[in-house]
Amino acid sequence: MAFRSLILLLIFMLASCSGNNEKDGKRPDQENIVIHGTLQNGADQLVTLDLMGVSAFIPIDSTRCNKEGEFGLSFKGSGMNYYSLKYTEHGYITLIAEPGDRILITGSANSIYPYSIEGSLASELVMKLGVAHKEALNRLHNISEKTEMIMGDDDFRRKKQELNKEYDAVSQSFKQYSREFIMRNPGSPAILIALYNQFGPALPVFDPVNDFNVYQFVDSTLYKKFPENEAVKSLHSELSAVIQQTKAQQSGRHISTGDKAPDFALKTADNEIVTLSELRGNYVLLQVWASWSKPATEENRFLEECYRLYGDENFVILQASIDNDRKKWIAATEMQHAGWFHVSDLLRWESVIVKLYGIERIPANFLINPDGVIIETDIFGEDLVETIKKYLP
Repeated sequence: MAFRSLILLLIFMLASCSGNNEKDGKRPDQENIVIHGTLQNGADQLVTLDLMGVSAFIPIDSTRCNKEGEFGLSFKGSGMNYYSLKYTEHGYITLIAEPGDRILITGSANSIYPYSIEGSLASELVMKLGVAHKEALNRLHNISEKTEMIMGDDDFRRKKQELNKEYDAVSQSFKQYSREFIMRNPGSPAILIALYNQFGPALPVFDPVNDFNVYQFVDSTLYKKFPENEAVKSLHSELSAVIQQTKAQQSGRHISTGDKAPDFALKTADNEIVTLSELRGNYVLLQVWASWSKPATEENRFLEECYRLYGDENFVILQASIDNDRKKWIAATEMQHAGWFHVSDLLRWESVIVKLYGIERIPANFLINPDGVIIETDIFGEDLVETIKKYLP
């Protein structure tokens, strides 16, 4: 399961966040989020604010500091959200804000650290997390540099082993710090940032398989408080799919008619997450295929026919690919109808859809009723068109 897709824009953050839920009486402009700041050496410095979506930054506002380095931003928010505030070329800080929040920032236009935020406990927490993260990254970087310096030494292997132990010790120390940070602050949006921190590309602090209990703890505490937040919903959907996948693997049974269709979350080519559960209320034709499979691609003309006949009804096609070549997958989908969903985790036979539904060959398909129950399996060609006609005359 691609947990890394949940909020990739939080990775490598040297960040801070705010989300003060404590309101100190009535204030004007309750719907607005107001940010004030003072930056040392910040005269005329550009300050930008973006909403941090699951897959993209969405511009919110920008301004310039006055000659004293002061700036102010005010905008209408909707629920708790994560924001990126950038005022230096060395990175950005993360804010977590809700309507009515008033955030005061003091920093330097020349660097991220040190900085301070007033009026938000969550911001202070993430600032501390960011300091610890930065310190760990610096130590790991120094170890990597030492490793490069000893290349070619006669006793390279011994020295390398010692440096590996040092690297592992630093990594484990920060992981323990992050685990304790999460457990001490249940329900704080800051813990989602701690969950997704990384030591480097493809080097997460927490792994969704080995550290499943940590993921589950974050989900259980945040989903209760912020069920409408995009990042929190994405984590919850993906975690639910992993749980169902685990149960299916443990049971060892194949999916058949009459079973509840296991939920899952996969991404489109535009990195938008689609879950099976969000399509509830429609008849859903779930087809598992791949661009490299001729029998699977030949079935597409029958999908076109089904969509032509029933696309205006409560009928949805969800085509899940087990490709592993992104370019070939996208090229194949561009030759098909744009009206239905194309999703994939690009893991070929290791795909979550293969494990959840016990796929042994492709194409494979499942017709799911509006209640989420599988009512037909592996029907192809003209039989597929005629079968759907029984349910959508």
